[in-house]
Amino acid sequence: MAVVEPPLGSIMHSAGIVLKGSLPELRWMELLHAIANAIGMEAVGQPKVWTYPFEGKGGCGQTFLLPITESFLALDTWSDHDGAYLFVCSCRGYFTADIDHVAREFGLIPAASGSGRFYSELSLKS
Repeated sequence: MAVVEPPLGSIMHSAGIVLKGSLPELRWMELLHAIANAIGMEAVGQPKVWTYPFEGKGGCGQTFLLPITESFLALDTWSDHDGAYLFVCSCRGYFTADIDHVAREFGLIPAASGSGRFYSELSLKS
């Protein structure tokens, strides 16, 4: 029996994962592309990057945003806390185990459970 996918855009699969470790800017960008590829998504272009503090505001780190044809990946790095928060939002389903595998290949440690990760599905259906 074939699996019937909901109409594209009707459900947003959302995950947040704490990643322990640090990478230089280019490697963080490569990580986002590798994750998109591993979960079967397609990047629309290169990630946009903001470095903080910005104009004296914010903590110490960078925010990355990679648009994908299915939605986006966002990464908020905190160099003074040796880690980052990864957010994957897609209107197509994916396996977080694939994300964990890529993170480990980059020398990062993904949180296993608890306050270090979440997964939720949002729906535009009433």
